[in-house]
Amino acid sequence: MSKKITFTNLIEAGVVNRNDSIGNISSVKKVSTHKGVKVIFSDKSYKRAIWERAAEKTDENGNFLWRRSEVSSVGGVTQKVSTIIDSEEFDFSGTMIAKPIPHNRESVLTTTYGISINEYKTFNEFLTNMALEKQLGTNKTNIYNRETFYGLYKVSGVIDLDRLGEQDILIPSKISEDDLELEAGMEVESFLEALYNGIFKGKDNEELTLDDWKETINSLIDVVEIEQNKKNDGYEIEIKGELAKLEINKNNKEEKTKNFISYLIDKLNKNGIRNEDIEKMIEEKLLKFITKIEIKDETLSINMKKNIEKEKAKINVPDNTWDIEKKLEWLHNIYSTYLKMKLDLETFKNLGKDRVENLTIEKSGNGYKVKISLKPEEKVRRLEVLIDTILNLYRTIEGRSETLSPLYTIWSTELTNPLYHTMIDEIIKSTNPLTLDECKIIKAHFGKQEKFEEIKNAIMNEVKEYYKSKK
Repeated sequence: MSKKITFTNLIEAGVVNRNDSIGNISSVKKVSTHKGVKVIFSDKSYKRAIWERAAEKTDENGNFLWRRSEVSSVGGVTQKVSTIIDSEEFDFSGTMIAKPIPHNRESVLTTTYGISINEYKTFNEFLTNMALEKQLGTNKTNIYNRETFYGLYKVSGVIDLDRLGEQDILIPSKISEDDLELEAGMEVESFLEALYNGIFKGKDNEELTLDDWKETINSLIDVVEIEQNKKNDGYEIEIKGELAKLEINKNNKEEKTKNFISYLIDKLNKNGIRNEDIEKMIEEKLLKFITKIEIKDETLSINMKKNIEKEKAKINVPDNTWDIEKKLEWLHNIYSTYLKMKLDLETFKNLGKDRVENLTIEKSGNGYKVKISLKPEEKVRRLEVLIDTILNLYRTIEGRSETLSPLYTIWSTELTNPLYHTMIDEIIKSTNPLTLDECKIIKAHFGKQEKFEEIKNAIMNEVKEYYKSKK
């Protein structure tokens, strides 16, 4: 059975996160229970607050102690694409990547919903913009209703010590990379750069440089909107601007597409760029990428495929004589090439050499199994940052700070589940002032704020002893 840390916190706070507004009413998240209607906040909002606050922590020299996980929409879904080497958040939060390198890592830190001890009593706050309207010199007033709550919440969590600082990655020997990589919310210049890379496979051509390409076509597009299609194998693109005024009234898709391509090439020619090989490549690639093209209501709608090549790229075969530096270079190359991780190689290697105790790459089926184990002292370091963050937590909502630091906390390394999450209601003797029947708390360290440092140190000493015993 794996070793775990469990905790239960009692938090005094207002509304931590809300449901979507209905009309002009903004409601709190509520749930019916056998003890009445309770207010809740989601585990995701709680953990998001933890990641944000942890990323602000620095040492005495101003160096950050925690790195957020990188995210990427490669493969059609926005997901975390870091490793435990370069991101503490990734280590505790996990991910699920569908492609091009399928990878599932469950969270090392799991938490419950925050749920109020006291019942919800209906109370609406009426807000207006009267002060702003008066400043503007008008008499208009808009009224906005907001449900309000303030009370005592309980929230619990589990930290899996055996999975902390451990990661297994199965990397296929052949990886399929999207030929065209677009993202929702892209600016026009980024869209044109991605299209250029899709046509020319990321290679800058002397006959038609990326700057020449963007300079020529940028003036033809005012706005571009991109969405993944329902199958996640392509994009639906809407363009407004001079391109949307093009006449492409042809009977079939190929003729419409050729008309569109001819227009682009003509613009390039007028800009002094003439090369038959380049023109042929643009036409061949765009004919393969574009599956539908229409102009309606001054909007150019284009559907494009992500992939036009069937071949999968072969990755470099690892060598069993490699040292840690060569292994880190190999892993970084795969993550930066196929998962679009942006962290530079030197930083990744330095972090790896400083933090990794063991990194193995072994042949496994049709790919390679990468196993990463961090040094015990690194596991302890990042765990201490996490616990310190949980005990000194807040988040900003609706322009105000909500304190999520506990009034009372219970931590244990001897329990396999957060036992006190269900027991805490009966342990509380009074909420004014907050008083607990501490005789009912066993196998745990507990107390109010003045004991937090003592509790944290006690847990960290037990964790150090546990990791020492595993050597």
